[in-house]
Amino acid sequence: MMPLTRRLAAGTALAALLALPASAQTAPAPAPGSFLSPANIAAGLLRAAVSYGRILADIRYGAIEADPVRGGVILRDLQVNGLGDHANCHVSLGRLELSGLSLWYSEHSHLRIDAGDLSVANNCFGPNAAMIGVVTGTDHIPLASLAIDLRQSMGSGAAVMDIEAVSPGIARIEASADFDHVSIFSPDLLSRMAEGDQRTDPFGADPFAPDEDDLATPFGNPSDTSEPSVGLHGSLRAAHLTVENLGVWERVNPMLPPDIAGPQGMEALVTAPPGTPLHQLQQGLAEALKNFVAQPGRITAEIRPQAPIAFDSTAWTSPEDAAALFMPAFSNALPTPPLALIADPQDASDPRALGLALARGEGVPRNTRRALELLTPLQDDPEIALALADLLADSDPAAAYVHALQAAATGTPGAMAALDRAEARLATADLLAAQPAADSALEDDAFASAVALREAALARAEGRGQTRSYGLAWRLATLAAAAGDSPARALMDRLQARFGDDPAWIAARAQAADAALEDWTDRDLATTLAAR
Repeated sequence: MMPLTRRLAAGTALAALLALPASAQTAPAPAPGSFLSPANIAAGLLRAAVSYGRILADIRYGAIEADPVRGGVILRDLQVNGLGDHANCHVSLGRLELSGLSLWYSEHSHLRIDAGDLSVANNCFGPNAAMIGVVTGTDHIPLASLAIDLRQSMGSGAAVMDIEAVSPGIARIEASADFDHVSIFSPDLLSRMAEGDQRTDPFGADPFAPDEDDLATPFGNPSDTSEPSVGLHGSLRAAHLTVENLGVWERVNPMLPPDIAGPQGMEALVTAPPGTPLHQLQQGLAEALKNFVAQPGRITAEIRPQAPIAFDSTAWTSPEDAAALFMPAFSNALPTPPLALIADPQDASDPRALGLALARGEGVPRNTRRALELLTPLQDDPEIALALADLLADSDPAAAYVHALQAAATGTPGAMAALDRAEARLATADLLAAQPAADSALEDDAFASAVALREAALARAEGRGQTRSYGLAWRLATLAAAAGDSPARALMDRLQARFGDDPAWIAARAQAADAALEDWTDRDLATTLAAR
């Protein structure tokens, strides 16, 4: 690994360590009002950046305001004026707001960046200033607004990104990407590290030590094929990019040769062999460009697959590889919705589909009240039960837990996680009251052997294939433990460590113990278990 890359890798490793979830570190997350809160840290870093930047330019700002409770920082009235040879470079920013900042990753995060009234003087780009001025029509590049939204689920790896940028008199750009899963991926990094290749070891003897190669190749050697490949890996549900003309085309068009801006120039973009997917894609782009030239408005590229498209960017050798995989459709219209829309939310001909759509806010505005009306009569459906658990998680945790118990018992995907989340909101007495009682009837197969008792106890404790019941888990485990089964004894220890001396648990444990003694006697388990 090149020296600069090695240093970046070490820094990335340190950043990854700092970004571990709170449960994976010994230090608790700082209180929102603490100077260690994410907002206060971000504000401090901004002030440090300003102090460092004053070495190079005259930098001033109106205020940096931190909101530790909401995890936000606002920078106002930033002015940057170049010095010396760059005295004609001026940058101004009316407002920059960061929200959703978090030092400790949460299960669901939402980071947003809002910038407004940004202006960058053309002179900041040196010899290119004149050409940029032709494009912008002014002596600066204006950006009225820039908004970036990033929503991410740590559990599933799903991520949604939305970007909107408006430059008055130039263009409006909107883009979105909805990933079912996405992550940075290096297919050969681990194998090289396992082989002891020190060049790929970010924890070498001194990753920050100076190296004579830094001066010759400060950004790495492009011809060094020993570098591990790094890219993105995941699956894409939907994406789009729309560029709308706000005046830039009228200034650029007169400068373009007729053979480029005309229909023949657009057709020259079609280079792939006929009958191939890439040929079809290029034809669509050429047609959209011809329509744009005839009536300058917008060009939209959108990806709307029937199912998520798996991708691995490390295997791409050119942009055409990505285009052929995702096959974006080009048009001159606004992007189409990535999902089917429901015209009439009052049409209950399919209450299941409408209820789920209302619960998720997909295809129709989210409405919890209406979703509950439609889905509650269908609560025996495991998927509906899971949806009801999510809908009631905040307003009625006890009812949400009952629905999660049902969904988890049938193995519905995602139900076990919902069950654990719901359980974390309840007091011990409430969750035990929602579970089957310790003296409930059990299947005869559960008493066939000590192993069968242990497996049944684990299934009840986890809610795997059976409705979760800690009381029944204790009852079954204590029977197996009586026959000398150590894993069953370990399960009892875990349950006891979790609930301790909680009065509700003590009562449930006593009920389970009495039921276990009846099982031992009525089923003659001493004889049954001794014979196995």
